[in-house]
Amino acid sequence: MATPPSRKRLEFMAKAFDQLRHDLLFVTPYERGLLARAGVQPRPSWRGGEKLEQHILGENGAKIGVLLLPPLPKGARNVPENLIHQVENAVHRLRGTVKLVVAMSPWGYAPEQELLKAAGPHPDILLGSGPGIGLVGTIAAGGKTAWVRSFAQGKSVLRLEVLAWPEENSTFKWTEEKNIRMTLFGLTDQYQESPQLLTLMQHMGTD
Repeated sequence: MATPPSRKRLEFMAKAFDQLRHDLLFVTPYERGLLARAGVQPRPSWRGGEKLEQHILGENGAKIGVLLLPPLPKGARNVPENLIHQVENAVHRLRGTVKLVVAMSPWGYAPEQELLKAAGPHPDILLGSGPGIGLVGTIAAGGKTAWVRSFAQGKSVLRLEVLAWPEENSTFKWTEEKNIRMTLFGLTDQYQESPQLLTLMQHMGTD
């Protein structure tokens, strides 16, 4: 396992995320423990825990359901069947009330692939992380799920644009540039640093 970030780096990350004003920030129990030991207080937007969480973002007709997948049991080689069923049931419940179902996962490539090979229903979008390769974007689960995975070095940003809401019928499939667009931006020198975050970084004496 990689060396955890320093206390100063964790303090900076928390304050930087404050400035980004996320509607929801997925913080795993492991990450929450690191932050707590560094003396960082949890924020209202931080979500995630030991059990499957369900949240609804947005208002009126543009509501988005978000599922935060819990950590897998320690030492588990496969995703427990009851956990797959929990996710499928949560997706089914959300479908009647939201335009889009998004799942966020800390599991890693292989367990996420296992979830997408299950019977379903599957989330419309799976935002993956954890061990394994990064994915700019792939259409999985028979066209029903757009799957993207963050890259380990953190030197890029993935942007996912929903061009049209998924349709509630058996023939619906995601199609790149028709109803969805997935783009990777490498953070090279052509992108200027945020003045606010650069000032914060200098003030806190971190890189």
